[in-house]
Amino acid sequence: MIAENGMRVTVQYKLYIDDPSGELVEETSEEQPYEFIIGSGEQFEAFDKHIKGLNVGDSFSFLVECEDAFGLVDEGAISEIPKKSFEHEGKLDDSLFELYNMIPMKDEDGNEFSGVIIGMTEDKIELDFNHPLAGENIWFDGEVIDITPVN
Repeated sequence: MIAENGMRVTVQYKLYIDDPSGELVEETSEEQPYEFIIGSGEQFEAFDKHIKGLNVGDSFSFLVECEDAFGLVDEGAISEIPKKSFEHEGKLDDSLFELYNMIPMKDEDGNEFSGVIIGMTEDKIELDFNHPLAGENIWFDGEVIDITPVN
Protein backbone atom coordinates (compact mmCIF):
# COMPACT_ATOMS: atom_id res chain seq x y z
CA MET A 1 0.00 0.00 0.00
CA ILE A 2 1.32 3.45 -0.92
CA ALA A 3 1.28 6.37 1.53
CA GLU A 4 -1.09 9.05 0.24
CA ASN A 5 -3.52 11.67 1.58
CA GLY A 6 -5.97 10.25 4.07
CA MET A 7 -3.82 7.22 4.94
CA ARG A 8 -2.69 6.45 8.50
CA VAL A 9 1.08 6.03 8.37
CA THR A 10 3.29 4.63 11.12
CA VAL A 11 6.99 5.49 11.02
CA GLN A 12 10.07 5.16 13.14
CA TYR A 13 12.56 8.02 12.86
CA LYS A 14 15.47 9.91 14.28
CA LEU A 15 15.28 13.71 14.23
CA TYR A 16 18.49 15.73 14.02
CA ILE A 17 19.32 19.41 13.85
CA ASP A 18 20.57 20.25 10.33
CA ASP A 19 21.78 16.81 9.18
CA PRO A 20 22.52 13.28 10.45
CA SER A 21 25.79 14.47 11.99
CA GLY A 22 23.92 17.15 13.96
CA GLU A 23 22.42 16.91 17.43
CA LEU A 24 19.92 14.05 17.85
CA VAL A 25 16.84 15.69 19.42
CA GLU A 26 14.20 12.97 19.14
CA GLU A 27 14.00 9.28 18.39
CA THR A 28 10.96 7.03 18.16
CA SER A 29 11.18 3.34 18.97
CA GLU A 30 9.63 0.10 17.82
CA GLU A 31 7.50 0.17 20.98
CA GLN A 32 6.52 3.81 20.44
CA PRO A 33 6.55 4.66 16.74
CA TYR A 34 4.99 7.85 15.35
CA GLU A 35 1.57 7.57 13.72
CA PHE A 36 -0.18 10.29 11.71
CA ILE A 37 -2.66 10.78 8.88
CA ILE A 38 -1.19 12.29 5.72
CA GLY A 39 -2.85 15.55 4.73
CA SER A 40 -4.70 16.00 8.04
CA GLY A 41 -2.50 18.85 9.26
CA GLU A 42 -1.11 16.74 12.12
CA GLN A 43 2.36 17.06 10.64
CA PHE A 44 4.21 19.71 8.64
CA GLU A 45 3.24 19.75 4.98
CA ALA A 46 6.91 19.24 4.11
CA PHE A 47 6.97 16.03 6.19
CA ASP A 48 3.79 14.77 4.51
CA LYS A 49 5.30 15.57 1.08
CA HIS A 50 8.37 13.43 1.76
CA ILE A 51 6.36 10.46 3.08
CA LYS A 52 3.78 10.44 0.24
CA GLY A 53 4.49 7.75 -2.30
CA LEU A 54 6.46 5.54 0.09
CA ASN A 55 5.58 1.92 0.87
CA VAL A 56 5.88 -0.16 4.03
CA GLY A 57 9.56 -0.95 4.56
CA ASP A 58 10.80 2.09 2.63
CA SER A 59 13.49 4.18 4.30
CA PHE A 60 13.52 7.95 4.21
CA SER A 61 16.09 10.65 4.84
CA PHE A 62 15.28 14.31 4.28
CA LEU A 63 15.74 17.90 5.45
CA VAL A 64 12.90 20.24 6.45
CA GLU A 65 13.92 23.91 6.43
CA CYS A 66 13.03 25.86 9.58
CA GLU A 67 10.45 27.95 7.71
CA ASP A 68 8.59 24.74 6.83
CA ALA A 69 8.97 23.18 10.29
CA PHE A 70 8.75 25.14 13.55
CA GLY A 71 9.31 28.53 11.92
CA LEU A 72 11.83 31.27 12.44
CA VAL A 73 12.54 32.62 15.90
CA ASP A 74 9.88 35.26 16.66
CA GLU A 75 11.38 38.04 18.78
CA GLY A 76 7.80 38.99 19.73
CA ALA A 77 7.51 35.64 21.53
CA ILE A 78 10.17 36.69 24.05
CA SER A 79 8.81 38.53 27.08
CA GLU A 80 10.01 39.99 30.35
CA ILE A 81 7.72 39.07 33.22
CA PRO A 82 7.96 40.26 36.84
CA LYS A 83 8.91 37.42 39.19
CA LYS A 84 6.08 38.45 41.50
CA SER A 85 3.65 37.24 38.78
CA PHE A 86 4.63 33.73 39.87
CA GLU A 87 3.69 34.19 43.51
CA HIS A 88 1.39 31.54 44.95
CA GLU A 89 -0.33 32.44 48.21
CA GLY A 90 2.13 35.31 48.64
CA LYS A 91 5.25 33.17 48.21
CA LEU A 92 7.74 32.68 45.40
CA ASP A 93 9.27 29.30 44.64
CA ASP A 94 12.84 30.36 43.85
CA SER A 95 13.63 26.87 42.49
CA LEU A 96 11.59 27.82 39.39
CA PHE A 97 13.99 30.59 38.49
CA GLU A 98 16.93 28.79 36.96
CA LEU A 99 18.30 29.60 33.53
CA TYR A 100 16.78 27.34 30.81
CA ASN A 101 14.02 25.99 33.10
CA MET A 102 10.74 25.49 31.26
CA ILE A 103 7.87 27.30 33.01
CA PRO A 104 4.32 26.04 32.33
CA MET A 105 1.74 28.82 32.12
CA LYS A 106 -1.91 29.50 31.26
CA ASP A 107 -3.43 32.54 29.63
CA GLU A 108 -6.73 34.12 30.69
CA ASP A 109 -8.59 31.74 28.33
CA GLY A 110 -7.08 28.66 29.99
CA ASN A 111 -4.74 27.83 27.08
CA GLU A 112 -1.61 26.10 28.30
CA PHE A 113 1.86 26.91 26.96
CA SER A 114 5.45 26.93 28.18
CA GLY A 115 8.27 29.41 28.17
CA VAL A 116 11.98 28.83 28.70
CA ILE A 117 13.89 31.17 30.99
CA ILE A 118 16.60 32.77 28.87
CA GLY A 119 17.50 35.64 31.19
CA MET A 120 16.94 36.94 34.70
CA THR A 121 17.36 39.99 36.85
CA GLU A 122 16.61 40.41 40.54
CA ASP A 123 12.91 41.06 39.93
CA LYS A 124 12.20 39.89 36.34
CA ILE A 125 12.62 36.84 34.15
CA GLU A 126 12.91 36.77 30.39
CA LEU A 127 10.88 33.94 28.86
CA ASP A 128 11.13 32.59 25.32
CA PHE A 129 7.78 31.19 24.13
CA ASN A 130 9.10 30.06 20.74
CA HIS A 131 9.10 26.33 20.04
CA PRO A 132 12.48 24.92 21.18
CA LEU A 133 13.28 24.04 17.55
CA ALA A 134 12.25 27.40 16.08
CA GLY A 135 14.97 28.66 13.76
CA GLU A 136 16.39 25.17 13.25
CA ASN A 137 16.51 23.12 10.07
CA ILE A 138 15.63 19.53 10.97
CA TRP A 139 16.64 16.23 9.40
CA PHE A 140 14.62 13.02 9.52
CA ASP A 141 16.05 9.52 9.03
CA GLY A 142 13.53 6.71 9.31
CA GLU A 143 11.43 3.91 7.93
CA VAL A 144 7.75 3.42 7.10
CA ILE A 145 6.42 0.68 9.40
CA ASP A 146 2.74 0.52 8.46
CA ILE A 147 0.16 2.15 6.18
CA THR A 148 -3.58 1.70 6.66
CA PRO A 149 -6.66 3.37 5.21
CA VAL A 150 -8.66 5.56 7.59
CA ASN A 151 -12.26 4.40 7.88
